[in-house]
Parts: sequence; C-alpha cells; structure tokens
Amino acid sequence: MEKLKEFRGIKEHLGVFREAVKDAERIGFAGVPGVCTPFAQLFAYAVRDKDNIFIPNTDFSKARKLEVTEYGVELGEISPGNVDVLVLLGGLSMPGIGSDIEDVKKLVEDALEEGGELMGLCYMDMFARAGWYELLDFDCVINADIDGYVLRG
Repeated sequence: MEKLKEFRGIKEHLGVFREAVKDAERIGFAGVPGVCTPFAQLFAYAVRDKDNIFIPNTDFSKARKLEVTEYGVELGEISPGNVDVLVLLGGLSMPGIGSDIEDVKKLVEDALEEGGELMGLCYMDMFARAGWYELLDFDCVINADIDGYVLRG
C-alpha cells in the first residue's frame, strides 16, 4: 500500500475519512462491541448524511443502524443489508479480542456490494501488525497513531 496523505488531530482524521467515503450511500462499520462501537459512532457522526450501520464482530445478521439522536449517534434497530463501503475497525485484528480472519473474509463477501470498497480504520498500525495487508484486499486504510501523556498537579 502507498501512503497518500498525512493528517494530524481528530478534526483532520474525521475529514480524511469523510473524503474517503464521499461517494458512499451505505457504510458498514464492523468491530468489536464495546471497544470499537464508540469509534463507529464517532466516524458515523462525521458522515451522518449517509446510511450507517454497526456490525458486531463479523455477525452481519446483528447489524444495527447507527442513528443520529439528541445524544449523538446511538445504536438503533437491526438493519442488515449490503453496504457500498465496509469499514473494518482495528479491534477486529487485535489478538485475544478480535475475529478469526476467515470470519472477516466471509463478512466481506456477504456484506459488501459488488464493486464496493473495503476500508480499514485503525490505530497504531494494527492491520499491519496482524498481517492483514497480505490477507485482505483493502482499497483504503486510514491509520492513526496515538501519543499521550499524563499530568498531575
């Protein structure tokens, strides 16, 4: 994969994502419940003009609509149905909590419309660490690194 753009900060991170899915109508975010759900909600808010769903792990039959409410983006009713962009969230590739790669491949086959795009959205290069670049045919991966520190008074 070739690096096309660098960004800094959450606003640019959301902007890069929004640009990458600008032509999409229905986006599916697949990830580990609890760990990935808030990231799906955050990125779905950035593209709230689109039809967004959250797929727990790789269980496409349990996909739920991501609905904009007065509280932000919340999980709504069950809403399976093919997507034109499938976003795999990094938690799926994490050892111990992620999903089996064969289950992920089946999800891609079942959920993604023909001609749709497979996107990865992760932190700390999780897909590269898991070897997923060689196992999946990503159209686009958006990776961010998190640096931090703690201060006490």
